[in-house]
Amino acid sequence: METSRVKPGFNGMGAGSTGSDGSRRAAYLAAGAGVGRGRAAPVDACGVALRAFVLAATLVAAVVMGVDRQTRTIEVTIADALPPLQVPVTAKWSYSSAFVYFVVANAMVCAFSALALAACRRRDAMVAVMVGDLVALALLFSAVGAAAEFGILGERGNSHVRWAKVCNVYSRFCERAMTAVIVSLLGAFANLVLLMLTILDIHKNSSYY
Repeated sequence: METSRVKPGFNGMGAGSTGSDGSRRAAYLAAGAGVGRGRAAPVDACGVALRAFVLAATLVAAVVMGVDRQTRTIEVTIADALPPLQVPVTAKWSYSSAFVYFVVANAMVCAFSALALAACRRRDAMVAVMVGDLVALALLFSAVGAAAEFGILGERGNSHVRWAKVCNVYSRFCERAMTAVIVSLLGAFANLVLLMLTILDIHKNSSYY
């Protein structure tokens, strides 16, 4: 009789190192199958707290900027012989494209954070939530940069192109706008920490690496 010969490979028979690699790959594939079936994932208290903070911060930033407006009365002199005219002038967030983008971006991230909190126990939503976190992170930092640049321009002006500063006239409007920018920046950093913790958790729990 001929003795059957089995070559070492992924089936775990043969060399010891090959068997170890095979078992690790099998465990990795089993974990992936579990993700695909949508089993409930354990709740990470730190991740939930960070995501709730992002939701609250973006909501506050969008609301504060969205209701920000101020009306001031300025004097306009037409002729020296005539008394100056009292003209009411209003500063509003919708007059700036940077502030409009800021409000829209924070509202989108707030809505996404609410959906992500609702899906925090679903394993099959992990990849979608991670991709959403990346998009939210890009939206927040770009919106904060655009709004902060416009706010600094209103605070200091630009002498090279003869743009006068306006925050000395609309001080309350500028203060509220910068408050919204700071709150949104805190939410962006919290989202960054949340994304880093998620990546580290996936790497730590991966049986293949």
